Amino acid sequence: MNPTEQVVYEFARATTLDGWWIWAAVLLVVVAAFSACVYFYRRDVEELRRPVRWTLIGLRLVAVAAIVFLFFDLVRRTERRVTRPSEVIVLVDTSQSMSLPSGDSIEAPSRMERARELVADSNLVETFAEEHRTSVYVFDQATEPRLVQTRFDQEVNASEEASSLETESGEPTSPFLLFGGFCLIVFAIASVVSFALGIFRIGSGRGSNKRASVGAAESSASASAIGWALLVAAITMVCGIVSIGGVYAVHTDRTLTELMGMETQATTDDETNAEGDEEVSGETDEDMPMKAVDWDQIIVAGGAQSRIGDALRSVLVDHDPTTLAGVIVITDGQNNGGATLTSALALARRGEVPVYPVGMGSSQPPTNIRVVDLEVPRRVYPGDKFVVASVLQATGTSEMEVDVELVDALDNEGAADEGSANGSTTLPGGVVLETQRITLQPDATLTDLRFEIEPQTVGRRRLAVRVVVPAEDRNDTDNMQTARYEVVARKLRVLAIAGGPTREYRFVRNLLYRDESVQLDVWLQTGMQGMSQDADELLSAFPATAEDLFEYDAVVMFDPDWSAIDASSLDLLDRFLTEQAGGLVLVAGPVFHPKISGDRSDGRSNQIGAFFPVNLATRGPLLGGGRQGGSDSWPLEFTPEASQAEFLWVADSPEESFGTWQEYGGVYDYVGVKSAKPGAKVYAYFSDPTTEVSGSLPIFLASQFYGAGRVFFQGSGEVWRLRAAGDRYFDSYYTKLIRWVSEGRLLRDSNRGVLLVDSDRAMVGQNITLRAVLVDDQFQPLTEPSVTAKLLAPDGKIKDLKLTPAADSPRGGTYTGNFVATKSGSYEIQLAVGDALDEQLLRQSVQVRLPTSELERPRRADDELENLAAATRGEYVRVDDSVAMQTVQSKLNEAIVPQSQVTLLAGTPDAAFTLRRNAILMWLIASVLTFEWITRRLHRLA
Repeated sequence: MNPTEQVVYEFARATTLDGWWIWAAVLLVVVAAFSACVYFYRRDVEELRRPVRWTLIGLRLVAVAAIVFLFFDLVRRTERRVTRPSEVIVLVDTSQSMSLPSGDSIEAPSRMERARELVADSNLVETFAEEHRTSVYVFDQATEPRLVQTRFDQEVNASEEASSLETESGEPTSPFLLFGGFCLIVFAIASVVSFALGIFRIGSGRGSNKRASVGAAESSASASAIGWALLVAAITMVCGIVSIGGVYAVHTDRTLTELMGMETQATTDDETNAEGDEEVSGETDEDMPMKAVDWDQIIVAGGAQSRIGDALRSVLVDHDPTTLAGVIVITDGQNNGGATLTSALALARRGEVPVYPVGMGSSQPPTNIRVVDLEVPRRVYPGDKFVVASVLQATGTSEMEVDVELVDALDNEGAADEGSANGSTTLPGGVVLETQRITLQPDATLTDLRFEIEPQTVGRRRLAVRVVVPAEDRNDTDNMQTARYEVVARKLRVLAIAGGPTREYRFVRNLLYRDESVQLDVWLQTGMQGMSQDADELLSAFPATAEDLFEYDAVVMFDPDWSAIDASSLDLLDRFLTEQAGGLVLVAGPVFHPKISGDRSDGRSNQIGAFFPVNLATRGPLLGGGRQGGSDSWPLEFTPEASQAEFLWVADSPEESFGTWQEYGGVYDYVGVKSAKPGAKVYAYFSDPTTEVSGSLPIFLASQFYGAGRVFFQGSGEVWRLRAAGDRYFDSYYTKLIRWVSEGRLLRDSNRGVLLVDSDRAMVGQNITLRAVLVDDQFQPLTEPSVTAKLLAPDGKIKDLKLTPAADSPRGGTYTGNFVATKSGSYEIQLAVGDALDEQLLRQSVQVRLPTSELERPRRADDELENLAAATRGEYVRVDDSVAMQTVQSKLNEAIVPQSQVTLLAGTPDAAFTLRRNAILMWLIASVLTFEWITRRLHRLA
């Protein structure tokens, strides 16, 4: 917004006279006043000489004219002309689909590279910035686009012009002032001459009668000279007063002595410095020097979705449509997330804002087959069959029949990573275990593929799913995906503790007892001596020593009676979690759970409450919230975190799993908790809307890290109702859950610590959190300020990850860090602990997949982009391989017309000018009337 000032002089009275008859009356009065003055003065001064008559009549007419001028009230206003510049918005799509080739050939540059070429290399921004305020945004899966740069070159030119105007406006002299001074000098001389001649004439008139005849002629000549001198004096006096008074009234920032050059404006160095400081402190962000933008780092394809509708709507809301000349959208048109284009189009049409889509990519789908995803268990047992699930996708012009191979090899990390980095489809040392022939549809439909294997060799291994592609396949880098897994011989040791023989406890006990990979010990707190239980060992109390407790990998507690667990046992449980990376599952119930915080005098309450990932209610067992004996079942309301929790995938796919939960996983009751703790993850809420408190539903499923261990909370023991859909769903939930909470314990590579990730499966663009719990060589919590891990990416690149102490850990030695998964494939994190003589390596792996929504339609969406342009009266620009970006830039520059808006802001009358104007008019009226009186007295008029 560039404001310019303009000084305007106007007669304020004239703006209030409305109607021709008012103007006619005013004009009649003015003419009558002037006519009366001339008429009466002509009669009064008829006997005087002509110059004197003219002088007296002129002086009176000037006085009347000054009064008329004062009546019309000349005022000065400073009008501000505010120019709001035209705007152009450039939106750049940075979703994953923009990483695809821009043409039919795989050797063609990616769509992202072509977009970067248009923005950075074709001078698109620089060209538009000459006439428009140009803003560049990038958008992908976020609900709002991210502003990268705003540029407007005219702001620099405007500031330079303003500076030059300020310099020119500092001239101290005025020609009118010099002319007025000259006139006053002439007035003084003429006045002195007329006064001298008048004195001479009076002296001559008082002489003897002898000289009367001689002096008559001289007296006549003297009277004529006096008249002309008076006329000159009157004219120069009026001209001088008007000239000097006009300059004095206009330059209200200077005194009269400063205007006449008798005094200079005083500006001290301190004032100058203060003004300079104010100018510096008043700089806006737009006045600051523009920083160079590294477009190679900004325009990068990484988003899991492309929210074109949300991005358009956001910029249309944030910018004024009256000055928005156009919105350029650089995209392939795949709007697969957020709001549809309908609302954004309605907003653009209402504001009459044209949209100019720039279509990237090929209008024909490329022929390509890719392995989208590979799912392998992280830990399996010898002889246990497990399923390797893979997802394939194909694009092209016709269906394709291909062979898909399952390859197994030892985990030779260096060779495997090098092969992946080079885009190789070989796994060093790999053996083809099975081959399946499948038919793929060319419309990017996702095809599931399953292999079943039975491992026999213990150790770390690597699996790969590889496609034997036809010759016309355009991309060799996505024909294989690999994943690591480990075959272990040790059984999972679980301790189950129950306050009573609830259904949940009994079903879980039977499940784990039948599982040959699990060794189950149980402590039924209400059990009698000698009663039978399906378990490997029956306990009658909590393990008394650290050696006994630390033999377990997970502890599952079903509404336990905490009063039967003393403080020393709680300390052992704390150490089991924080030091040994053990797992803890807390299944709440209506009998003993409300008593945890019921007795505030019991010091163990805080220690027990610390284990939970939720804040427990503190209002006693009767008023602690929750519900018992509900009459209706309510399905769980899952959060976005649940979609990444594989223990909730009770069926073959996430969609089928959550559908089963919705239909059969309803519960009646829950225990009362207040809120989730910082750092905890909530997976599900109890969905009955009548139980909502302060805008939040009761938490039913949640988890947290407790030191190196995981703790899981379940709001009631009613998941057994899932068995209505089939036993396998219930068995899958608890089997996966117990293995998940004990994962840190099972994956320990060293007695010096454990390395954990919050999710071992992720999508491209997701933030992965790491957690390491470490001890020194004396097995005390590590006190280093930071530790560094190595991140091995799927392309073979190695990156350092800095882990810093965790703020939410109850003990020292816990470190956290994170990284963003930017490529699909298997990531491995390695953390070396110990010294060079006794170095031990902690490892974790994360399997990352591409979002299918981004790549299921690789063809450029010409129809959608054409409709977008037509609906907003814009223009669609296709970018094919043969189109130069300079041509695209020129076409856009010609199509988008500047749309600046100029607003005129009228200022208030200048009070200083009005005061000086009145003073000058009074000075003029007083001067002419005084001069008239003196002249009349000299000529003996009444």
